[in-house]
Amino acid sequence: MAVSAEELSCLDVTIWLQSQSFAAEFLKLSQPCISRNIKKVIRIFDIDYFRLNGEYQITSGESKIRLGRERTLHQELRFHDLHHVLRYDAYNRMKTNLNNKAIKNPWRSGKSLIQSPSLFRELMDVSILDAYMDYLPEAASISNKYESIPISRYQLCFGVAKNHPLLSIASDKLALTDVCKYSFYFGSSASLPLSYKALSDEGLILYKGKNFNRVKDIVTLIKNKNYTFPIMPGSEAQFDKDLINLFVKVPIVIEDRLIIDKKFEKAHQTEVFLSNIKESHKSCSTRFPGWIESLL
Repeated sequence: MAVSAEELSCLDVTIWLQSQSFAAEFLKLSQPCISRNIKKVIRIFDIDYFRLNGEYQITSGESKIRLGRERTLHQELRFHDLHHVLRYDAYNRMKTNLNNKAIKNPWRSGKSLIQSPSLFRELMDVSILDAYMDYLPEAASISNKYESIPISRYQLCFGVAKNHPLLSIASDKLALTDVCKYSFYFGSSASLPLSYKALSDEGLILYKGKNFNRVKDIVTLIKNKNYTFPIMPGSEAQFDKDLINLFVKVPIVIEDRLIIDKKFEKAHQTEVFLSNIKESHKSCSTRFPGWIESLL
């Protein structure tokens, strides 16, 4: 291999987590070491590494193709050598259905803020991520090179900010028709096109705009009385905790899917991960209102 697993990981984990400090924490290395190793990879592969709209980018061309081959080799190493860490990610709200018994060595989840399935898939396509959690309906559009493994099924509830007009209606009188009068925030239509269609087909008015992923945007949004938001069963995100649950169900059922390259579906590390997830689901039905079932 042209570079060591540690050296290439410094670049790839930084691209994934969009932060050298987060990469240093994930890899348990110092930031100077992260920076030094990234410079070595850039020099060896003769690539241009830059940041565009907050995301790290690498130029295309023959050098990027060689880098892709190197990443594939290192990913094979991660799956077949127990001393290497496997990289898993999920939307923040989806991570809460997996407790610490599920995500443990050799699997680890970093502090990413990814909210777009397309970005997860881009990182999978270049062997930076080893697996990620998606959900139906979005997971219905993945490439046939990946296995989509059913994990769990649950239903979201509508939530609102504490000053929302819907709170003036008694909870036993509140109906879906009342909630549907207000725009529902479910990410962005560009990031979640299949979900937007499914929700639109159920008669919901949907927020149309960019995906809010910065604290200042969320604060602005939550102060607006015209929006409702999804509350995921068991979510520990502060954003969800600040919402008031209307206990009116969002009219689509969500099904989590673990997305993994088919060639690693039967790997020992994958089987261990699935077994850990199954174990973590045993108490979900009693802990999380809205939980339907584990599919493992």
